[in-house]
Amino acid sequence: MEKQDGKVSVIIPLYNGEKHIEATIKSILHSEYRNLEVLIINDGSTDNGRMICERLRRADNRITIYDKENAGTVSARNYGVSRAKGVYLCFCDQDDIVDEKCYAKQAERMMLDQSDICMCSVGRSIDGKRSAFELSDDACYEGDAILEQLLYPLLFNGFEPPVKMGAKNRYPHIWSCMFRMDFWKKCNLKFRAYVNFEDDLLVKTQALAAAGRVSTIAHIGYYWRVHLGSETYAHKYIAHLAEKQQNCYEDMYQSIADRVRDAQTLELFRHAVYCRQYLEAIHNLASPEKKKTRKAIRQYYEKNIYSRSFENCITAARMVKKGKIKPRIILRLLAGKHTMMSYYAEVILDSVLLLTLRSQTLTKLERKLKGIRM
Repeated sequence: MEKQDGKVSVIIPLYNGEKHIEATIKSILHSEYRNLEVLIINDGSTDNGRMICERLRRADNRITIYDKENAGTVSARNYGVSRAKGVYLCFCDQDDIVDEKCYAKQAERMMLDQSDICMCSVGRSIDGKRSAFELSDDACYEGDAILEQLLYPLLFNGFEPPVKMGAKNRYPHIWSCMFRMDFWKKCNLKFRAYVNFEDDLLVKTQALAAAGRVSTIAHIGYYWRVHLGSETYAHKYIAHLAEKQQNCYEDMYQSIADRVRDAQTLELFRHAVYCRQYLEAIHNLASPEKKKTRKAIRQYYEKNIYSRSFENCITAARMVKKGKIKPRIILRLLAGKHTMMSYYAEVILDSVLLLTLRSQTLTKLERKLKGIRM
């Protein structure tokens, strides 16, 4: 086995995760890379998750538990980073699974390439059944190759702009990444969120824009456990969405402007982000928590979509990939300002997507709707 001089710090935010936290921690402790510290950030849990972690800590001194008041994943992750002592830094969600070879392969690749970041391939687990989700090659990128193969596919995910970039889809999840700690600190990377669940995207964007060298590995090292009843799929309504989306866009722009520089690419990025945010706004409105009338729907569109550089940015609807069925349908309806039709298309197609996630036999249809290509 390769030399394991550099400690790997693994940060796990914990909030009422008693169902899967033991399996998650054990998957990390069974890693072939033994030089680990596992930082569990108990974010005000009220179930037995904290007690389970304490039992595991007594059996393995690589575990440290920190308790704090509930403030969400962003706060918990930043809290963990400030206390991590490793040479390398990783993140894990409380209910996911880390393959035993993952950290060893990532650390080995980072030492070989002298890279700032290493991204493993990702799978997902639905009702115990595993499948590939995002596959990478064994490779190392630097200079413009980071933009073309990693950053642009992340920023333009789902779109085909007139920009030179790789064909592989790149997703925002942070748990597939191992970071060199000195790189993280030098770039002053921190998690932040404006709307909901975009903290991974913001940090990954900033990190890729700042990195001098990035490695990827073909090995599926991390399995994301999909819970259809989780907060991610709960579809809660978010108030004051347009303002929050604008703040999110400006944060991303600030991260990439110095690295990208090309004005046309930056403008295409704005168009793509705004179109994605239009889709998020419609999805937000479709929340069952929000009572709606036809008048209220039209007013919401005016405030959250049509007033946000719409005529200029909706042109990105023409850049949506052919396989992206749902965005292509809704954005084309939106381009014609078919307000009610685009809203009801969202309601129907979202129901179809949830159905496909519940059925392994419909995986191909889901990939068609989302446009996932390996």
